[in-house]
Amino acid sequence: MRKKINVINYLFYLALIFAAFGVLMSCSARSGCTDPASDNFNIDAEVDDGSCIPMTLKFEGNFEIEEECPIDSYFYDMAIRSGFNDPFEIVLNNFADLNVSVSAFVDGIFFDIPDQFFIVGGSEINIMNGVGELRGSDIIITYVYGENGVPIEVCELFCFRF
Repeated sequence: MRKKINVINYLFYLALIFAAFGVLMSCSARSGCTDPASDNFNIDAEVDDGSCIPMTLKFEGNFEIEEECPIDSYFYDMAIRSGFNDPFEIVLNNFADLNVSVSAFVDGIFFDIPDQFFIVGGSEINIMNGVGELRGSDIIITYVYGENGVPIEVCELFCFRF
C-alpha cells in the first residue's frame, strides 16, 4: 500500500526548510574591505576578505612635472609613493625640483599638503597651503612657495604620469 503525499504538508515543510536556510544565511558575517583608509571600504563588512585597495595607491607613480609660477616655469620629474606613518599619507619626492620629500594626506581624489619647512642651499624654504587633485591619471597641485617664512608666489604643478 502506497502512502499518499499531502501537498499542504509538503509545502509546509519546504517553506520551513527555506526559512531555516534564510536564518542561517543571515547569521553569517558579511565579508568585504573593513579598512576605512581604502577606496573600497565597506561599512557593512564585518570580516575583512583581503580585497582592500589603499586610498593612496591611485596617486603612486613617476611623473613629469610642468610647474608654472609667476616668476618662471620649470620642468622636472617627481615620484609619489605611499607614506609609512599614516594610511592616508603620500610622499612627493623631489617636490618643486628642490630634492626634498613633502608629505601630503589623501581624502578621496584630493590631498592636502600641510605647511612644511626645509633648508635648501642655506635658505629656509616653505611649502604652504598646498592642495592636489587627481584628474584621470594626472594630478594638479597648487601651493604657496615661500622663503624664510615669507610667501613669495603661488605655483601650480601639472603632473603627467609616465
